Amino acid sequence: MREICKKYIFVLILSVIPVLGIAHEPPKPAHKPPILTTTAIIEVYEGDKFQGIVLIERGKAPWGKAIPGGKVEYGETVENAIRREMMEEVNLELSDLRQFHVYSEPTRDFRHHSIEVAHTAKASQAPKAGDDAAKAFVTKLEDIPWSELAFDHAQVLKDYIEWRNGSKQVAMGKP
Repeated sequence: MREICKKYIFVLILSVIPVLGIAHEPPKPAHKPPILTTTAIIEVYEGDKFQGIVLIERGKAPWGKAIPGGKVEYGETVENAIRREMMEEVNLELSDLRQFHVYSEPTRDFRHHSIEVAHTAKASQAPKAGDDAAKAFVTKLEDIPWSELAFDHAQVLKDYIEWRNGSKQVAMGKP
C-alpha cells in the first residue's frame, strides 16, 4: 500500500509541475569542442628535382589513402605536433615547414568534428611507414589516387595544386 501511495504522489507532483509553470528541461549535453588535427603536404626532392608528395595508406579505419598527420595533444603546439606526427607516421624530418590552410567543415571527418591545420614542408628522403600508416609512399601530382583519399584530403590536395600553380587565394584564405 505504501508503494502505491509513493507512486501516486510522484504522478501527482509530475502533473502539477506544468500547471504551476515550473518547467523541467532535460539536461544540456556538455560542451564538446572539436578535435584539433594537423597534416603536412610533404614535397620530396632529390637534389633540386621535385619527386612528388608523401601519402600514406591508413593502417586502421577509416581506410584509404591520406596526407600524413594526426591529433594535436593537450599542451602541445601545432608546430611541435606536426613534427612529432611526421616522425611517428612517416619517419621524416621536415624542412621549410609553412602553414598552408585551415580546414574546419564540421563534416570533414565522419567520426567527429575536427579542425585541421594543413602545412606544406619539404623532405629529401623517402618516407617509411610507422605508427598509423600501413604504407607510406611518394606520388607524383598527376598520379594522386583521388577516389581513394580519406576525409576531405581530395579538397586539400586540389587547393595545394592550385596554390602550387600560382594561385594566391588558396593558402590561408580569408574567413
